[in-house]
Amino acid sequence: MLFPQPEQCKHFMKLFPPIFLTQIAQVGTAVFSSIFSGQAGTIDLAGVAVGVNIWYPIFAGISGIFFGITPILAQLRGARKLERIPFYIMQSIYIAAFFSLFILAAGYLVIDPFLSWLTLEPSVREIASGYMHALGIGVFPLFMIATLRNIVDAHGKTHISMTILLLNMATTIVLFRFLIFGGMGIPPMGGIGAGYAISIAAWISLFVFIILFQKISPFNSYHIWTRLRPVMFILWIQQLRLGLPICIAIFCETSLFSIVGLLMSEYGTVFLAANQAAISYSTLTYTVPWSLSLAATIVVGYEIGAKHYQAARQYAVLCQITALIIACFTSAATFIFINPIASLFTSDTTTFIHIKAFITFAVIFAFCDAMGTPVQGILRGYKDVKSITWIAFITYWIISLPLGLGLSHWTTLGAYGYWVGFIISLGIAAIAYNTRLWCHTAHIYQEKGDQPND
Repeated sequence: MLFPQPEQCKHFMKLFPPIFLTQIAQVGTAVFSSIFSGQAGTIDLAGVAVGVNIWYPIFAGISGIFFGITPILAQLRGARKLERIPFYIMQSIYIAAFFSLFILAAGYLVIDPFLSWLTLEPSVREIASGYMHALGIGVFPLFMIATLRNIVDAHGKTHISMTILLLNMATTIVLFRFLIFGGMGIPPMGGIGAGYAISIAAWISLFVFIILFQKISPFNSYHIWTRLRPVMFILWIQQLRLGLPICIAIFCETSLFSIVGLLMSEYGTVFLAANQAAISYSTLTYTVPWSLSLAATIVVGYEIGAKHYQAARQYAVLCQITALIIACFTSAATFIFINPIASLFTSDTTTFIHIKAFITFAVIFAFCDAMGTPVQGILRGYKDVKSITWIAFITYWIISLPLGLGLSHWTTLGAYGYWVGFIISLGIAAIAYNTRLWCHTAHIYQEKGDQPND
C-alpha cells in the first residue's frame, strides 16, 4: 500500500517544521538584506542585488556538495553502522574548509574585474563591490555552518539546527539595523553594511555549533574537536560523488536566477531592483519545497538503509501531498496580500509597480517548483543524484535561458519574458523528476522486495 501510515505522518510532521524554520532562518538573511537595503534606497537595493546574484548561486551550489553527507549518514544510521559516522563527519568538515579557501582565493582574483565588466552605474558597482568584500569575511563560517547543519539534520536533530539558525537570523537583522542605517556610534554603510552583518552573525553561529558538538549527545561521543582524524580521500570521493551532482543541479537553478538578475541591468536600475525583490520573495517561498526535500532525503534515506522499501515509497507520497497543499495555500495568500508584500521592498511608486508584476510571475514559478523540488529530495534519499543533474541542466540551461532571452527580446514581454521562460522550463523539470522517481522506485521495489517495518 502506497498511502502513508498515521505513524509516518506523525514522524514526518515532527521532522518537517524544524527544517522549514531552519530554511526560513537561512534564507531570511538574504530576504531581509533586500528589504533593509531597499528601504535605504533603490541604488542600495540594486547594488546588493548584484552582489547577491553573484554570491548566492556559488554558496547554494557548494552547499549542495556539503549536503552529500546527509544521505550517507542517514543510511549509516538506518543500517546501524554508527562506528563509521565520525570518520565521515571529519572528512565533510575538511571538504568545507577546502572549498572556503578556494572560493576566497577565486573571489579575490575575479570579483572586481567582473563587476567592472558589467554595465552598472558607478554607484551601484561601488555598493556591489563593498558588499562582496564584506561577505568574504564570512565565507569560512558560512560553509562550516552549512556542513555542520547537514550533519545535525541527518541525525534527526532538526530542532537544534532550527534554534541556531533562527538565532543567526535574529542577530543578522539587528546588525542590519545598525550597519545599514547607522546608530549607537556606528556610521550608516547602506547596502555594504548588509555584507558585514551577515559575516559577523555567521561567525557567532559557528561558535555555537562548535560548542554544540562538544556538549550534546550523540555528537560529543564522536570527539570531533578533540580527536584528530587524518584526511581520507576515499571518503571525500564518496561524498563528492553524491554532492557534486547535487551541487550542479542547485547551481543550474540558482545561477539561472542570478544571470537573469544581472541581465536586468540592461533595463535599468529600477528593473534590476524590482527583479531582485521578486527573487528574494521567491527564495522565501522556495523554503517550503526545499524543506520538504531535505526532510524526504532523511526519512527515505533511513528507510532505504533499513531495507524498508515500501515505507520509503509511502514517505515519498506523503512528501508530495504535503507540497501540493502548502503550495496552494502560499499562492492564494500571496495574491491576497501582494500590495503589502511589494511595499516591504520599496517606498518608490515606480519600483513598487514593477515589483508587483514580478511577484505575480514568481508565485506561478513557486507553484511549479513545489511539484519538482521535493522529488529531488526523495531521489537523493535513494542516492539517485545523476538524474537530478541532467534534468536540471537540460531544463534550466538548454531550455529556460534561451527561451527567456527570446521572449524578452523578440516579444512585447520585455524583462518579464525571463520569468515566463522560468515557468515553462520548471514545469518540464517537474514532470521529468516525477517520471524518474516512479520508474526508479518501481524498479527497486520489484527487484528487491521489502522487509518488515519493525
